[in-house]
Amino acid sequence: MNLNQIKQFEKIVIQCHDNPDADSLACAYAISEYLKLSQRSTEIVYSGFAPISKSNLIMMMDELKIKTRFIPKNNVSIDYSQEPETLLLVVDGQYGAGNVKKLPATEVGMIDHHILEMPLVKYNDIRPFLGSCSTLVWLLLKNCEFDFDKYNNVSTALYYGLYTDTGGLTEITHPLDKDLRDSIKFDKSLIKKLKNCNLTLEDLNLASKSLMNGQVDPTTRSAVFYTAPCDPNMLGFVSDLALEVDTIDSCVVFCEVSGGIKLSVRSCVKEIMANELAAYLCKDGGSGGGHNDKAGGFISADFISRSGLSPLVFLTSRYNRYFNHYDLIYSGIYKPDISVYEQYEKLKIPIGFAQTIDIFPEGVEMIVRMLEGDAHIISDKNTYLMVGLKEEIYPIKREKFEQSYLVLSGEYTPNLNFLPEYHYKPTVKNTREGHIENIEKYIRPCVNCGEVKIYAKQLSKNTKVFTPWNNEGYMCGNPGDWLAFRSDDINDIYIIQNSIFNLVYRKI
Repeated sequence: MNLNQIKQFEKIVIQCHDNPDADSLACAYAISEYLKLSQRSTEIVYSGFAPISKSNLIMMMDELKIKTRFIPKNNVSIDYSQEPETLLLVVDGQYGAGNVKKLPATEVGMIDHHILEMPLVKYNDIRPFLGSCSTLVWLLLKNCEFDFDKYNNVSTALYYGLYTDTGGLTEITHPLDKDLRDSIKFDKSLIKKLKNCNLTLEDLNLASKSLMNGQVDPTTRSAVFYTAPCDPNMLGFVSDLALEVDTIDSCVVFCEVSGGIKLSVRSCVKEIMANELAAYLCKDGGSGGGHNDKAGGFISADFISRSGLSPLVFLTSRYNRYFNHYDLIYSGIYKPDISVYEQYEKLKIPIGFAQTIDIFPEGVEMIVRMLEGDAHIISDKNTYLMVGLKEEIYPIKREKFEQSYLVLSGEYTPNLNFLPEYHYKPTVKNTREGHIENIEKYIRPCVNCGEVKIYAKQLSKNTKVFTPWNNEGYMCGNPGDWLAFRSDDINDIYIIQNSIFNLVYRKI
């Protein structure tokens, strides 16, 4: 979807989901301000059991001058289908869903970051892999060359929408969320005020009740806590407190929300990355992700109901299975039995590489931002970045690169057949100056020279591999993926996704 498409309508009614949060309000406000530049008539509406009363939302609307109209649940007199040249645009929700009052309308649009649960309409953009709808609206405005520097209120609203929907930025799931966080200029003093009026005495009472009723497993040093329906930030608050307990290494706190359950995940040990645990808990029924130590997610009510279990039993059982789910392999300690591996060679398929010193001067710490997460690397003449068929990025030392690859002439061109529908182009950030570079212009083509082989075997069980280049995290492999190591270095062990392996490697 392109926001310019909806400029054909004289009036655009922007509907938040019922009982809107900061993310929904921010999206509606940002789109409204953009459309006003084209002299379009806009109105922000929402429904629910009562008008907005949460202190941080009231402050947000007052300070940013966000005007809204409340439509009670039982109001049946609103009918936008009778208004010509009018579009009803639902943001942070889907038309006809359980948490969106269905208002009659002839032309309907949807912009959302939740799993698709309703039929698509003519104008839509649904991206459930994003941590907030504010990220999607920011991207759509950016594609329309909206000048965020001139509209600080819009920037502040979108930043706060991202902040609240990702547990204070701890549950960010996608590089685009990080790009919004890092690039937008916002009113820091207002954000500080909003952060400090987020909890009420009722919230503190809710947190204490939740912590008193948790289920702690001393064997796995894990815990699950349930709270009554609350603001997503409360989940993070409770999970942070729980992780302070000396017998808890990881925990999950959840509450029931419209359409499913919202959860917050925490970990303080390297064997459990919170983002990976969140993704596991939400697999097939929602989405989850974040940082190594703090993450979050959502699981749909329909998915849970099909299991025949209550949300608490469903989540607890998945959490318990997680601990028996993985083998752990530590580079430098693991001694592979070569007799159960087979040898493979890499096909001569052009891929890409970049020298880190071409991007930033030697010695600069850089963050390589990619779909798989952020990697911290020091720019060095002996450190290169490889760019695979799906534009996945991984570091390689110059010596190993020269043993394994031949540099090609000409320009690097990604193979579009291997790239996903919503492709994120990796970026590199200078941590010293905050400058962000698009890595694409530094990539040069290369091809495997066939000199170095690998040993590999297909995994039958989920596996975590602690690689030589990332001591604080791990690579995850699922059954069907491949565990591999270089024939000239058994310590250089890693995971190769099955979808990539079959395209790139051939058995010797």
